[in-house]
Amino acid sequence: MGTKNLKNWRFYYFNGILAIIFGIIALLFPNITIYALAIYFAITILIGGALLSVGAVRERKFNSKWSFMLMEGMLGMLIGIVILIHPPGAAAFFVVIMGIWAIIIGLVFIIAFFNIALPKVLKPFHLFAGLVSLGIGLLMIINPFESTRIIVVLIGVYAIIYGGMSLYFNKKGYVTES
Repeated sequence: MGTKNLKNWRFYYFNGILAIIFGIIALLFPNITIYALAIYFAITILIGGALLSVGAVRERKFNSKWSFMLMEGMLGMLIGIVILIHPPGAAAFFVVIMGIWAIIIGLVFIIAFFNIALPKVLKPFHLFAGLVSLGIGLLMIINPFESTRIIVVLIGVYAIIYGGMSLYFNKKGYVTES
């Protein structure tokens, strides 16, 4: 432990550089990144649905519930095709779901502020976090297409930080043998 694994150091550098490149692309071209992520997601669902369908057909003699697996696989393929046909709509749909989740979390924090005996230090935090979450959730629902761009920009910033940290820790020798 604590020694640099000479076999893997190139992998960590490559991983860090790829993360930085992805982050820069996400910052410079958020729309393209949204399309690429949606297409990647669609292909993953499509392949998963096809594999599940094939598995269900193969299992039909041994599994009495094979038809449910087949329906799930076919539904996965259908969703994958729909996303491939309209990637921005799929991205906006996911943002709306995240917006609904943010609103629910915001309401939980606000209700906790008014109804739960919290330590004095936490009360303002609950109100602030609840209001911010509620506001962000509403913005995400009102304008999901612009919200997807903001989320991609945040992902890009994260990727650049992650890539930089990967390079930094590799240079400092924190990559350990496995």
